[in-house]
Amino acid sequence: MAAPIPALAEPSVLAWARRSQGLPPSLPARRLGVDESVIAAWEGGISSPNIDQLRQLAELYRRSLAVFFLDAPPTGFDTLRDFRRAAGSQAAVWSPALHEEYRRAHVQRDHLLELMETEAEVPAMSWLQARPGSRVVDDERFATLIRASLIGVAGRRPPTTDDRYQHANYWLGCIEESGVLVLHTRRGQVPTAEMRALSLAFDELPVVLLNGSDAIRGRLFSAMHEFVHLLLHAEGLCDLVTDERSTSPDTALEARCNAVAAAVLMPADSVTGARLVQEVSSSRGAWDYNTLAEVAGEFGTSAEALLLRLVTLGLADRGEYDRRRGDFHAAYEEQERASHNRGGNHYRNAVRDLGKGFVRRVVSAYERGTITSYAAATYLDAKVGQVPGFAKAVGLTAGEAHGAR
Repeated sequence: MAAPIPALAEPSVLAWARRSQGLPPSLPARRLGVDESVIAAWEGGISSPNIDQLRQLAELYRRSLAVFFLDAPPTGFDTLRDFRRAAGSQAAVWSPALHEEYRRAHVQRDHLLELMETEAEVPAMSWLQARPGSRVVDDERFATLIRASLIGVAGRRPPTTDDRYQHANYWLGCIEESGVLVLHTRRGQVPTAEMRALSLAFDELPVVLLNGSDAIRGRLFSAMHEFVHLLLHAEGLCDLVTDERSTSPDTALEARCNAVAAAVLMPADSVTGARLVQEVSSSRGAWDYNTLAEVAGEFGTSAEALLLRLVTLGLADRGEYDRRRGDFHAAYEEQERASHNRGGNHYRNAVRDLGKGFVRRVVSAYERGTITSYAAATYLDAKVGQVPGFAKAVGLTAGEAHGAR
């Protein structure tokens, strides 16, 4: 029997593909049934895998077979400024799941651009209206510009209910309609301790990826935080640790994104005009958790975010916030556990992960006959028979989808 023919893969690409997935050499060695020294030899150019082995590596590393025959590793991909500062999160260390979700965000953006080109549609660019450009604006003014721009896109005011889901759906919808692709990591794939959100900056169709494991209030604040990142030309990977001490350019930028996001969601006049805020301020009393949570509910935010906003507005002391962080985190972890335990409908969860705006576009294009059922299923990462389920989940029937955009 003839010996297997070596596949002349580029050694540096083999090493890059493994490392970009955050995998140790022991994993591909175990998968292929070879010694770790064999993997090292392939990556060092001493020997080469055969074509069957290369196909297995391509599947394990989630790369196309063709990429291994490039002259050098691709540049500008799998690189992102890392702003994470949470305990336990290490800059520049990504889990395989985070790598996969990061690449999925790129692929989904490519799919949406391809779909828009098919339908002769140009991506919305109204998100740029709030970009300060060369103007020097303070955080409050910047937030006012952002809020007015997003409300203008929606054509309606934010909800006045204390339903946190209505607030999140409103603001995420505003960001989507302004021309940003908003999607979520698939629930449970990436822990919030590793990543809360990330943004990918493009002039056309930038991306905000939220952690699907996060509580709904956390996702709302993360979305606005990342939107500010995009407006400041500063994409990145964030954990949203709150720290006002500007010990580096990165922490200064994160503090500013936090401050502006808080001001967008909780305008100064609305916060200071809230009855409970006025009562506590006039009596110079302490901010108990229940009071904070009740006021925060009016904005769809967390008690912690509200207290920090009060600090910014001079209505609370930073030391009080520092003393209360343990209480806030305990309450937040309880919300996360409740979120995980809800489970939910498969299609509803899939729509959240892909983004409701994205799914509506795909289903609408399919129902109009612009794309085939196979293309729709590919875009939705689903089976052909599941496309009607997606249509129902986003509130479209076959007849309605023909006219939907």
